[in-house]
Amino acid sequence: MDDVFVYALAEGYMVVVNAANNAKDTRWLQAHAAGYDVELRNVSAETYMLALQGPAALAILQPLAEADLAALPRFGCTETTVLGVPSVVGRTGYTGEDGFELYFAAAQAEAIWDGLLAAGVPHGLLPCGLAARDSLRFEACYPLYGHELGPDRDPVAAGLRWAVAWEKGPFIGREALLKVRLEGPAHRLVGIEMVERGIAREGYPILHAGEVCGAVTSGMPSPTLGRSLALGYVPAALAEAGTSLGIEIHGRVRDAVVVKRPFNSRDG
Repeated sequence: MDDVFVYALAEGYMVVVNAANNAKDTRWLQAHAAGYDVELRNVSAETYMLALQGPAALAILQPLAEADLAALPRFGCTETTVLGVPSVVGRTGYTGEDGFELYFAAAQAEAIWDGLLAAGVPHGLLPCGLAARDSLRFEACYPLYGHELGPDRDPVAAGLRWAVAWEKGPFIGREALLKVRLEGPAHRLVGIEMVERGIAREGYPILHAGEVCGAVTSGMPSPTLGRSLALGYVPAALAEAGTSLGIEIHGRVRDAVVVKRPFNSRDG
């Protein structure tokens, strides 16, 4: 349905969805809430999110926050204040770098934005657009809904078996996923590097032995690594690193090869 954050707070859970899926996800949650003692509230319109990402994130944010952020584990969250504003602070680092996601009242967005930029001057903090955000998650090979994830893709094929709590009892889709896990997925998500000059963009056909076998889900020249890289689904038999592929770019097939993921990792 989506790739989401779920934060456990003192008085309930905060589910952070992709903006484009807000209405769809809300309808899905409401449809499955029947029979449970739960109240669902969509607070998107009154809530703002800013993400402070990068190796200097802790040094910039800690002086502005009341909580001990160094003690906050990866994927953890805390309810604290930032620049005196009540906030939920997550440490998800969804760009592949260490970082924090800040959630607070929308009316305080300008004050938090200006305060962060001012505090970050000594560290070289700069505003970041969606293209830069996308290149970072791409280099870390983090899947994104609408690209590597979607209603026609399962987490086994996407390489996300680790994210499925197989032994925690029943959940929607468990039996179907167990079948895929036991039999193996027909296709797998792979990393691809261009051997010939060219940029593999989203939607470009992937070929093997002259036959189309998949399509690029994300692709760009890597700003950090200086290589032309891509992600895409191919038949499971072609998913091994070193497998030769072709990418059709403007009517011409250019050589490429399957490479290991992630392309780049802050953990080395």
